[in-house]
Amino acid sequence: MRLIVWRTAEENPFMTAAEHAARPLLPDLPERDPDQPGQFAFGDKAKVERLLTEAGWGDIALDPLDVECAMPAAALAGYVSRLGPVGMALQEADADTRERVIETVLPAFDAFVQGERVRFNAACWIVTARRP
Repeated sequence: MRLIVWRTAEENPFMTAAEHAARPLLPDLPERDPDQPGQFAFGDKAKVERLLTEAGWGDIALDPLDVECAMPAAALAGYVSRLGPVGMALQEADADTRERVIETVLPAFDAFVQGERVRFNAACWIVTARRP
């Protein structure tokens, strides 16, 4: 088996910047829980090794993979308003709340904006294992 999974939320600050910035305006925004299903559920190396071992897999290896990602800076507002926990919360929000949240959240990405591009690192694991 070979698969790629996200490492921890702490290692992927781009992926969590919107929710950190939006939390004061969206108090019901759920906290990330690495023990629940979600993007970072397999971020803990020891947890993944334990789960695979318990499922009967052997020769388990998790190797870090850092992928440089980019998108047009003009796409950032769309990203924030449609994806992740903030995007999901905004689907239910009124137009004024949506606008206020997007205006508040976009500056949280300033460190990732380089001219006309947004650049960030996707911190992942390459997981390999074999069935004995």
